[in-house]
Amino acid sequence: MNILFVHEVDWLRKVVFDIHTLSESMSQLGHKIYAIDYANTWTRNGIFDLGSLKTKEFDGISRALGGPTVSLRRPGFIKIPGLSRMSAAATHYLEIRKTIKEKTIDAIILYSVPTNGLQTVRLARKFNIPVLFRSIDILHILVPFPPLRPITKMLEKRVYSQVDLVIPNTPQYAKYVASMGVAESKIKLLPCQIDTGLFRPGVDSSEVRQKWGLKESEPVIVFIGTLFDFSGLDEFVSHFPEVLKETPEAKLLIVGDGVQRPKLERIIKESGLENRVIITGFQPYQTMPQYINLATVCINPFLLTQTTIDIFPAKMMQYVACGKATVATALRGITTLLPGESHGVVYAKTPAEMVPAVIALLKSPERRRRLGEAGLAQVRDKYSVEQIARQLEAILAEAIKEKQSGRNRSIVIPRTGGESI
Repeated sequence: MNILFVHEVDWLRKVVFDIHTLSESMSQLGHKIYAIDYANTWTRNGIFDLGSLKTKEFDGISRALGGPTVSLRRPGFIKIPGLSRMSAAATHYLEIRKTIKEKTIDAIILYSVPTNGLQTVRLARKFNIPVLFRSIDILHILVPFPPLRPITKMLEKRVYSQVDLVIPNTPQYAKYVASMGVAESKIKLLPCQIDTGLFRPGVDSSEVRQKWGLKESEPVIVFIGTLFDFSGLDEFVSHFPEVLKETPEAKLLIVGDGVQRPKLERIIKESGLENRVIITGFQPYQTMPQYINLATVCINPFLLTQTTIDIFPAKMMQYVACGKATVATALRGITTLLPGESHGVVYAKTPAEMVPAVIALLKSPERRRRLGEAGLAQVRDKYSVEQIARQLEAILAEAIKEKQSGRNRSIVIPRTGGESI
């Protein structure tokens, strides 16, 4: 199959997430993969840099899995606030149409709405190819400018109503798209993937341990990810002295960066934790297993908000795949896939309430071992890269067959783990 992935974020600069692993895993199965993105983090290189309407092409892109790769096309746009998205809407339409025709695209996986969602749907219909929407977020909630959220929600609903299928990565997102009016026959659950070849127990962490001055004898609590305002790390760091009271040698390693970093650094300084809490900034994706494997306990203290309640951070699968006991706040999006200790995770209501759970695990090597083994078994059985890629392959093959036959009936796929809600 020739498959086109369409998004509206910077493919090259965005931290590795679902679109990278899913596209590259399909490439590993022998399919030709093309992608269209938008440089949403653009900056101007001087006052005279107003952008360009020409498309840039990047061949051989591999962010997550290595091996066979993705061909990326980036439509141009005008580098003026307000006009950037508007101009991209036009150039994306033209580039998507060109790619469909030139590369004989068989199916499209769509992740976006405002910049290129409706364009993609209309072009897919024109060329009689299926378009599947990959639901991994409640998109309108993520819009940073609140007045634009109702408009985005309206566009989101229109896109959902016009695609051939919606493939959410969690049961909670399946319920969300159903609440937006999508028929249950058009919703197929496709869980997120985890590269169990990369994220596995026993990875040598000596290099990163030495880099950050971490002794073998020191218990290390690890967080990996973007430092959003809702990370909950500010609350957890504020209570970290309680951990040190019980386990004086413990250290907290925060592997990531983001808008919350200045606040965290201020709390660390004011609390006198400079020698116990380390913020590394963003590190290469391929080194993540090293950081996770040096952990004694891994954490995800996200605050429970409207934005976070249904999300499923990829770090959770990565922690568990490395056989690490994990403590997290009980976000609904996480608990539906990793229900509890049977899946390697201990839950708490708030970041502050996570502290006693972390202390208990630091003091109990045997319990950490049991949790790690339980979670690892679950991940290997259900969420491996190849298993999820095969499920998507089956969904796409049937969607293409349906489109070509012109029949309008519910799609039935082999029960290999994907399921209807």
